[in-house]
Amino acid sequence: MKFCPLVIQLAALTLLIAPFVNAQEDTPVSGKVTTTKKTALKTAPNAASAGVTLASNADLRWVMGDHKGKYLRIMVPKGPSGWVLESEVKKVAEPDLSAIAFAATAQPCVDPKTLDACTTTKPTGCSEPGSPHGLANQLKRTVPPEGTPTTVNFDTFSQLQSAAVELVDQGVEIEPADRDKIKSIDTPEGTVGEGSRVRLMAFLSGGRPHPNTGESVNCNLKTEANNDIHIPVSESKNASEFESIVVEMIPQDRPVKWTSTNVGKLRGKLLLIEGGLFYDNLHFANGDPANPLSGQPKRFSLWEIHPVVSVKVCTKTDNQCDPNRASDWKAF
Repeated sequence: MKFCPLVIQLAALTLLIAPFVNAQEDTPVSGKVTTTKKTALKTAPNAASAGVTLASNADLRWVMGDHKGKYLRIMVPKGPSGWVLESEVKKVAEPDLSAIAFAATAQPCVDPKTLDACTTTKPTGCSEPGSPHGLANQLKRTVPPEGTPTTVNFDTFSQLQSAAVELVDQGVEIEPADRDKIKSIDTPEGTVGEGSRVRLMAFLSGGRPHPNTGESVNCNLKTEANNDIHIPVSESKNASEFESIVVEMIPQDRPVKWTSTNVGKLRGKLLLIEGGLFYDNLHFANGDPANPLSGQPKRFSLWEIHPVVSVKVCTKTDNQCDPNRASDWKAF
């Protein structure tokens, strides 16, 4: 099955989106609203923007409780996101943002409080084995199998995002059995999915590489040495973070040279990044600079290369390096 890129041409659509019932349970960052009449799902929070019609009594997710002027940012379960008039929906549940504050202050869940202890005794970090979050944590640490990687590009990440939204949604927990749905997705570059070994040519985007500040996957330990390094990358030099995807270097067995400071020195250089695909489902895509989502990483796709297993730097001053020609690259 082929999936189109994540470019929703709402202006060209004339279909009527039927009411949505039994929507997936929301994560703590989503609320719920229901349409009280037929209403327009807009691409932007203003009357002049394009839109499609949502049916009355449609159950929608209120993304992060976000609003602008008269409009609320919503998402059709396993469908497009956009804006609806607040006056034309009924709020069913306010988003509970307390979990975000809790995560920022969570204490280590391992004793002794070391990365080695976390790695060896907590394969799912601070989350329970067998739980949706526990599996996501485990996948973040899973090194992809050896073999020839599939070379992907930024269009691939757009296509994968479209597929994942349709198959498992975004901003939600994914039950372990359902994660199998995103393991094999057809793209022009080949069939890939979560856990696939891939490689991508990219530049550092706007924003800076930085360590995470303490995550469940790494037992809520602090300091860079114990955390993943978050790196926004894009197709062109110094593109906006909104045009980026994220790649992450995990702390387990990370080369000494791989620090956020040293990665930052690669700005302007063409990189060949290799690792495993991972779908960061608990977030929302945040690729609209005109209407950014507060508290969400800026990126157009939630698919990451995570963990990164190799970084190579193009040796040519014109950046005309071939991913299949080893002599064009040097190891970072």
